[in-house]
Amino acid sequence: MCRLVRECCMVRWVEHEVRASLVAGGGEVVRYPALVLAAVFLATGLLFLADSRTEPALAASGVRGPDQILGAPRYGEKRVEGYARSIDCSRYIMRTIPIYYRLAPRRNIAPDVLVAQAIVETGRGYYGGDSRPWNMAGIKKGGMVGDAPKDFERPETAYEGVRMHVNHMAAYTHKRPIGTPHDRFYDARAAQKARGSWVRRISQLGDGIWAEDPTYARKIRHQLDNMGRT
Repeated sequence: MCRLVRECCMVRWVEHEVRASLVAGGGEVVRYPALVLAAVFLATGLLFLADSRTEPALAASGVRGPDQILGAPRYGEKRVEGYARSIDCSRYIMRTIPIYYRLAPRRNIAPDVLVAQAIVETGRGYYGGDSRPWNMAGIKKGGMVGDAPKDFERPETAYEGVRMHVNHMAAYTHKRPIGTPHDRFYDARAAQKARGSWVRRISQLGDGIWAEDPTYARKIRHQLDNMGRT
C-alpha cells in the first residue's frame, strides 16, 4: 500500500514537471503523452530498485521464532558453548558446536536447534543409549533395522557426525544434503514426502517423525530456553 502511494505521488510530480516545462508562449499546454509515460516508467523503476536494495537488509534482520528450525540462530556460538559448559556437556558436544555453526547455516538450518537436539539425543554427550560417538542424533542405518547398537550409524569424526546430523534434518526440511548423504537420508526424505508436508517446527519432530517420544520436542525447547537464560 505504501509503495502504491509513493508511486502515485511520483507519477503526479513527474507529469506536473513535464507539463510545466512544455508550456507554450500563449499559456496553452503542449501535451506529449509518450514523454510523460516514459518519465513515469523511469520513476517507477527507480522506486522498485530502491525497494529491492532494502530486501537483503530486512531478511538479515529477521529473528527466528522459538519453535522454528530454519533460519538464523537465536543464540550465538559463544553463548551456546558457555551454556554447554555450564551443564557439564562432554567433549563430544563441545567439539561439535563450532562445526554446527559452520555447516548448518549452509542449509539455512539453525545451529543452536541442532546443538540442543544433540544434547537431548546424546545425554549431554555421555551416550547412555544404543548410539555411539560421533552419532549426534540417534541416526540409524538405512533400510529395515532394529534398536541394537549395530543398527546405528557410527561416524568416524566429529565433522562427519555433524554433517550427518545436518543432512538428516535437511531430509525432513526438504534441503539439499552436504556432500554424499548417509543411507537413512533417503528413507527419511521419502517418509516425510509421503506425509505430504515438510518439517518446519521443533514441535513437529516428536510423535514418530524424528522420535517416538511425545515429549521429544519439549525437551529440545527446554534446552533452547535455558540457552536464552545463560
